[in-house]
Amino acid sequence: MSTISITIPDAVTTRVLNGFAKRFNYSPTLENGSPNPETKAAFAKRKLIELIKQAVRESEIQDAANAAATTAGASVDNEITLS
Repeated sequence: MSTISITIPDAVTTRVLNGFAKRFNYSPTLENGSPNPETKAAFAKRKLIELIKQAVRESEIQDAANAAATTAGASVDNEITLS
C-alpha cells in the first residue's frame, strides 16, 4: 500500500486548518449544540480522502464514457449501412 504524506509547517498549521475548515464548512458544534467530536485536523483528512476519491471517480467515469462512445460510434459505422 502506498502512503501519501503532507507536511504542514508548525508556523502555518492553524492557518491551513482554519482555511480548509472554512472552505469545506467545518463546524465546531453539531446541529444539536454539542461539540463536534471531529477535530479540524480529522475533518481535513476526511475531506482530502473524499477529494481524492472523487477525482478518481470522475476520471474513471469520464474514461468509461469515452470508451463507450468510441465503441458505440464504431458499431454504428460498421453495422449500419444506408443507401
